[in-house]
Amino acid sequence: MQFKPHDYQKFAIDFIERNPVSALFLDCGLGKTIITLTAIQNLMYDSFDVRKVLIIAPLRVAKHTWSAEIEKWEHLQNLTYSVAVGGEQERFAAVHKKANIYIINR
Repeated sequence: MQFKPHDYQKFAIDFIERNPVSALFLDCGLGKTIITLTAIQNLMYDSFDVRKVLIIAPLRVAKHTWSAEIEKWEHLQNLTYSVAVGGEQERFAAVHKKANIYIINR
């Protein structure tokens, strides 16, 4: 699927890229995940400012949402990720897997 960001999403992507410490306070369904992933993509492959990313999310979001969004959008297909949830062995294997993005739960 092709991502065509709204103006507020473009603003948020640019804000994340320009500010090493930032936060998004947007309502549900306004695209916080795709905004963040797009900024990560740009920081990794356009400006080369970032090499690895750790995402900490509630269990269900860590387990399903982030990976689904990465798989859904065409421009994110070169991002690799590892979801580190589950038992001790599963988490250990996941954090030792080669990836750009590591997703864990709180």
